[in-house]
Amino acid sequence: MLSRTIHPFAITLLATSLHSLSAPYIERADEVIVTAARVPQTQKEAIGDLTVLNRADLDTFRGQTLAEVLPAQAGVQFTNNGGPGKASSLFLRGTNAGHTIVLIDGIRFGSPTLGSASLQHLPVDQIERVEILRGAAASLYGSDAIGGVIQIFTRTGKQAKQPAISLGGGSHGSRNLSAHVGGEVDTTRYTIGFGYSETDGISSIANPSNPNYYADKDSYRNGNLSASLSHHVNDTLELGANLFYAKVRSQYDGSVYDNAFNPTAQAFDYRDNGEQGSMNLWTRMQFNDTWQAHFRAGTSVDRGTNFTPQAYDNLTDKQRSINSQQQTFSWQNEIKVGSGTALVGLETLQQKVSGDTAYAVSQRRINSLFGGYLTSLGPLRLQSNLRYDKNSQFGDHASAQLGGSWHLNPTWQLGSNLGTGFRAPSFNDLYWPGSESPDLKPETSFNREVFTRFKADNLQGGLTLYRNTVRDLIAWAPTSPGSTNWKPANIGRAQLTGATLSLDWQSQQWMAGGHFDWLDAKDASGTSSDGKQLARRARQVGAVYTGIKFGKLDAKLEVQAQGKRFDNAANTVRLAGYSLVNLAANWQLARDWQLSARLNNVFDKDYVQVTDYGTLGRNGLISLRWQPKGV
Repeated sequence: MLSRTIHPFAITLLATSLHSLSAPYIERADEVIVTAARVPQTQKEAIGDLTVLNRADLDTFRGQTLAEVLPAQAGVQFTNNGGPGKASSLFLRGTNAGHTIVLIDGIRFGSPTLGSASLQHLPVDQIERVEILRGAAASLYGSDAIGGVIQIFTRTGKQAKQPAISLGGGSHGSRNLSAHVGGEVDTTRYTIGFGYSETDGISSIANPSNPNYYADKDSYRNGNLSASLSHHVNDTLELGANLFYAKVRSQYDGSVYDNAFNPTAQAFDYRDNGEQGSMNLWTRMQFNDTWQAHFRAGTSVDRGTNFTPQAYDNLTDKQRSINSQQQTFSWQNEIKVGSGTALVGLETLQQKVSGDTAYAVSQRRINSLFGGYLTSLGPLRLQSNLRYDKNSQFGDHASAQLGGSWHLNPTWQLGSNLGTGFRAPSFNDLYWPGSESPDLKPETSFNREVFTRFKADNLQGGLTLYRNTVRDLIAWAPTSPGSTNWKPANIGRAQLTGATLSLDWQSQQWMAGGHFDWLDAKDASGTSSDGKQLARRARQVGAVYTGIKFGKLDAKLEVQAQGKRFDNAANTVRLAGYSLVNLAANWQLARDWQLSARLNNVFDKDYVQVTDYGTLGRNGLISLRWQPKGV
């Protein structure tokens, strides 16, 4: 059970906290965030359940991807199909993998065919900040935001010239290199970064009884770059551009069938080559003291080529490609009205797919009108949003949000949020060959939540209670018992009820904290699966940490734990709960040199996230970073 896993460690944390209670507290400035309302505000002002990861937080995962960072965050459950770079799924507050919008610098990122983003290909070294907004946010960002939004901000230049180079290596033949330079010249800011990482990996299939099993190592490599440029033309006009690109190669285990339907050719080099990218151009115009406008035009791409044998008796490469593109244009206005700010904007999103798969429909367009109002009335803060989307395939849809928070005093606040959401079926849901389901209906949701937050001296935390009802939930299932042919269908209703508790404490030398999530994600369709838990969602998930800064050394100990889950909708395949212990440390060797190390799964825990697929045992990475001070 989760509670048995965490309990001894929680006692240790408490003892540590009491021992250091008298140490002075170093308070972080309240960070400015944008995702929760689409306008700049401090994190304390945000009405909603939000986590912000800044560059210092991400530095403890140097040389890794966002798929290693997110599983430790509140409200997040994550699965991986066989090691670094393999297919992954994120369940935010128990919603499906396609229920979370991922943005890179404000541009929608991901695959319209899969309906989700490949977070395992996003290197931490190219990221400046991550904002995780939990709860229905379709009124702000449109289709797919049933579970929430993850917005990624790439590196930006700051003040003086800032070069940095990092070189690392570790277990499973892992090695990585990254280099960045950024700065500010007069009114122009710039940054450019390059990175490369590769690992021998593990066998993606761990079960020898699986017909695809082959006892080799399935490698992964990722070459990436990011760049940004912004220029203040004058006090009222700023221009900018952002770019992110990654080229990846990932091996996996597979097989093909011979004439007698026996699996063969397991030794073939099954692999995926892919390209992920996002770029955008933007302007910010300050027309007067009360009116500011933002224009943004961008595109993101997700391209993949899959290599399999031509046939069981012909082991030459057979290539199959699927490419997708999302083009976005938005015009957003922020106007001061009375005691608050009004938000009015237009947005258009075009999704296109191409390649070797014959989709009956290969593109669609969503035109949107959105608005909102954010105001403060003494200790009361209110936010309302409304969005109208016109989908070329599914017609009109409106989404709304209403929220408020009451600051009881400088320490405590109470709040509540109501929001509706929807998701249009992905191209794979509708048109995948052999599983075509063009009559699928969009999923809709109604999320309600209440929260309390506090921040005083060296302690802060919060509690959020929520219930999200998803109707016409889309689920893939075998067409008949034991069949290898799967097909999607609207199964009816799902009920997602949960609570998230978080607590963080920090002094000049020590830090400690953690979070606990309780989730009841169940099928409420009235069918034979009614009352069953949704696949791969645990009822209990939690993490605790403690850290120390001593001179030139800072170190952190983390424990992540997850309760039991089921790997299928019928709840007949049980996955055991597990806990992982991780260590991270940074040592300032000299003025310009820093040594960083991370050791994951310290006790080499054997665990399963997806039936038959492998997971990493004990693994580590050490890196050396050069960054001149005062340059």
